[in-house]
Amino acid sequence: MRLLPRLALAMALVAVSVAGLSGWLAYRVAADHVGRALSLGGSLNPGAPRMGLRRQRLLQDLRASLWTAVGGALLLGLGVGTLLASNLVRPVQELAEVAEAYRKGDRRRRARVVGKDEVAEVARSFNLLLDTLERKEAEEKRLFSDIAHDLRTPLTVLQGDLEAMEDGLLPCTPENLRRLQEEVRFLARLVEDIRLLTQAEEGALRLSPKVLDLEALARKMLDRFRIQAEAKGVQLSLAGEPLWVLADAEALSRVLQNLLDNAVRHTPPGGRVEVALGREGSWARLEVRDTGPGLRPGEEEKVFQRFYRGDPARTRGGSGLGLSIAKALAEAMGGRLQGANRKEGGAVFVLWLPLTQGKGLSS
Repeated sequence: MRLLPRLALAMALVAVSVAGLSGWLAYRVAADHVGRALSLGGSLNPGAPRMGLRRQRLLQDLRASLWTAVGGALLLGLGVGTLLASNLVRPVQELAEVAEAYRKGDRRRRARVVGKDEVAEVARSFNLLLDTLERKEAEEKRLFSDIAHDLRTPLTVLQGDLEAMEDGLLPCTPENLRRLQEEVRFLARLVEDIRLLTQAEEGALRLSPKVLDLEALARKMLDRFRIQAEAKGVQLSLAGEPLWVLADAEALSRVLQNLLDNAVRHTPPGGRVEVALGREGSWARLEVRDTGPGLRPGEEEKVFQRFYRGDPARTRGGSGLGLSIAKALAEAMGGRLQGANRKEGGAVFVLWLPLTQGKGLSS
C-alpha cells in the first residue's frame, strides 16, 4: 500500500478509536446513571408503567448515537487524514519524480522548496546533492576529454613513426628510438600522475609523516633543477631560516618538484626562480617565486584545476597535473597551497606546512 492511503487510514483509525472509546465510556456511565435514575423513580412510584421498556429504549438511543458518532468520526478522519497526508506526501512524491528525471538525463529539474519545515529542509538538501552530482559529472566529462586530448598526441606520434619504420620510410636510428621513448615516458608519467592525483583527492594515499628539514630538502631539490635552469639561463636561489616540519618525505619532495618545474618552465631566459623560507605562527612558509609572465586575473584558483592551461598555445612541457598534484598532496599532509602574483612581476606559490614542536618551534 502506498504512503498516502496508509497515512489517511492511520489518521481515520485514530479518530475512530478516540470516538469509539469515548463513546463507549459515555455509554457505560450513562447506562449506570439511567439505571439508578429509573430504579429510584420506580421505588418512589411503584405504579409507574413499563419502567424496563423505557430504560431499554433510552439505551438503544444511546447506542445509536454512539454508532453515529463513530461513523462521523470515521468519515471525518478519512477526509482530514487524506488532506493532511496528501500535503505530507506531495513533496516526497516530487522528490521521487525529480530523482527519476535526473536518472533519465534531465539535469536542470529541481524540487520546490516551500516553507522552512523539515520537509523543506530535505528538499533543499536534495537540490544541493543534485547540484554536487551535476558538477562532479561535468568535471569527470572534462577530465576524460582532457585525458583523451593529452593521450592523442603521443599516441599519434608513436603510431605514425612506428608505421613509417615498418614501411621503411623512417630509419630505425638511436635518435628516432630515443624520441619514441620520450613519448612513451610521457604517457607513463601522465598515467602515474592521474593515479597519484586520484588517490590524493580520495584520501587513499598512505603517508608516513616524520620530522623533515625543510631547508635541506628545498636545497636538494634546487640542485636537481640547476642543470635544467642553467641551460635555460635561469638563476636559482634559496633564502630563509632553517625550519623543521612534520610531513611525508616523498610527498613533500613531489610538491617541491612540481612547484620548481612549473617556475623554471615559465621563467624566460635571464630570469630568476627564488625559494624563500620563513615561519608564520605555527606554520612553516615556503615561497617559490619566478619572474615569468605571472597569473592572469582569475587564475589564482584555476591553475590548480586538472589539465588547466592558461595559454593554450604554449608548448607541452608536462602532464598538466603538476599544480593539481602539489595542492592535493599539500592538503593531504595537513597544509595548504596558494598561488598569486608578485608586485615586482611574476608568480609566487606559497606552501604552508605545520612546524614541529622540536627544532622548528621555539618553546
